[in-house]
Amino acid sequence: MSRWRRAVGLALSVAAVAVFGTAAPAATRPLSVVQLGDSIASGEGTLYGYQYDAQNQTWMGGNVSVTWPGPYPDCHVSPDAYGNAVARSLQGTFTTFACTGASYANGITAPETDTGLLGTTTLRPAEFGDWANRTDLNAAYDAARPDLVLLTLGADDLHFVAVVKDCVENALATSVGLDTLRCTSANPGPTVTTDVQDQLPTLGTNLTTLLGAIRARGQAAHRVPKVVVTTYHDPLPNATTRCPDVALLQPAQIAYLSTLVSAINAQIRATVAGAHLPGVALADTSKAMIGADGTNHRWCSPQPWAYGLSIFKVSDPASLLSQAPFHPTPAGQRRYAALVLPVARRLVGR
Repeated sequence: MSRWRRAVGLALSVAAVAVFGTAAPAATRPLSVVQLGDSIASGEGTLYGYQYDAQNQTWMGGNVSVTWPGPYPDCHVSPDAYGNAVARSLQGTFTTFACTGASYANGITAPETDTGLLGTTTLRPAEFGDWANRTDLNAAYDAARPDLVLLTLGADDLHFVAVVKDCVENALATSVGLDTLRCTSANPGPTVTTDVQDQLPTLGTNLTTLLGAIRARGQAAHRVPKVVVTTYHDPLPNATTRCPDVALLQPAQIAYLSTLVSAINAQIRATVAGAHLPGVALADTSKAMIGADGTNHRWCSPQPWAYGLSIFKVSDPASLLSQAPFHPTPAGQRRYAALVLPVARRLVGR
């Protein structure tokens, strides 16, 4: 009986092929990669056109009035951002909602706004929205139907740009006897205390909430994306190393700023590990200024992969408007991508 059934089955299969032809394999849907986050995620700095003069160790050229791509040009989204390279390597589609200056409360869960002398400007709608309260939800995020979410977030929650600005201003004031040195381990100062030290636990809470919301939103859509969270690179050289990019900072400040970057990264690592969420992983990009071969690409190296403070020039007041310093160059963004990609591949199985 079993032989007869197999024979009949084979005959029917042969007949089906003869009539309908060989069945084509089901098409594989392209992987949908979505980017959320801040200026590292958006590619800030990469389109200004700066070039590094290795002989003088100074950043040259650049146009702070360059037009950035839409639909939200104030977000400074660049095709050089690391997410583009990750999506290409995975042969996926790429949708970015990243925006320079984005924090959890100002950009991720609510529209990102910037308050200046002339009033408040909305840079873009919320990248994700407030899932718990179902407010400001980004319909474009749902339309992208993400399989993989890349997330770089935290530096703006801790107002890191304001911290660096305070350190530089204090260093200049100290050099002419108008202030005492702060932004050091011995004297962090009120800006560091308020913006970084006091806010680190809140960053952990917000990141945990966001990771949970990404998962819950995916469950509601019957498509739970994998998530890769990155840390932040440290472009600062050894505290005793001097070059134009660190000329505005004192050695003790350089050393202390490096510890602040480490503290942010430690909080991000602990949060991802403590979330215990399946499909969520950390890509450690803290060493993104070190090449795969171990070559140093921090400030003061022959070929830095992050824009430095030498972009700011007293002779060119417009240069003070640049947001490039501390951000990865196109080469730095490619290094980010190289560190994120293996983690992403493991998660999505490609």
